[in-house]
Amino acid sequence: MDNIPLPTQLLPCLATPFVELFPGLCLGWWTPPSLNLNQYKKMWYLRISLQFIAWFPIFELLLPISSDGSTFSLLVIGTAASIVIRNLLMNKQIERVVSTPLWSTNLPRDKREALFVVISNNKPTDINRFDDMTARYVALPTKVAAAVMYGIVNLLHEHLMEEADKMKLMVALAAFIIGGIGIGGTRHGSTGLDCFFRCVFGAGFFAILQATSKVSDIVLIKSIN
Repeated sequence: MDNIPLPTQLLPCLATPFVELFPGLCLGWWTPPSLNLNQYKKMWYLRISLQFIAWFPIFELLLPISSDGSTFSLLVIGTAASIVIRNLLMNKQIERVVSTPLWSTNLPRDKREALFVVISNNKPTDINRFDDMTARYVALPTKVAAAVMYGIVNLLHEHLMEEADKMKLMVALAAFIIGGIGIGGTRHGSTGLDCFFRCVFGAGFFAILQATSKVSDIVLIKSIN
């Protein structure tokens, strides 16, 4: 894609990569590397509001692009559901972590990080309890969000005219997914890798926004002609 500036309409969407580049705000998709879990939990209402505001302009541009109303509806529902359910499940997981007696002790940072990783990755077996059931499926909304982004990219891919633009869009999707996986795996490990993957995630998301703007212009020109 050409290095075209984003239209003003899509500027609120930049909140998504912004909060990931500054995880200390506790507004990102993932818990912050600082493990300030209580603050992260308190910010749930602002986090949901920010994510809805960030995604609304994207779907506003996608509506005239999509020729299949059912597919568009699935993308919207998938996005909304993943945002709300992710916050619900993360709050339950945080409650599970902080209720562990060892968490309340004066642990060094590395031991606290290790404890968080162990507890958050330990899958409960009693699925009859709601809290344990939510802990088992805390990663599901992330997979749904990735599927939604794939659906959006597939929709944009159909309208791009040049093969180079299509290839760049697929690279952007790969960067978005790889960056997200990297953030999830390194945010409590290597600071350098965590920063790198956050930048990769942001670059991929920004490139997808550029593609959305370009396809919107293509569809608009075709409708006028």
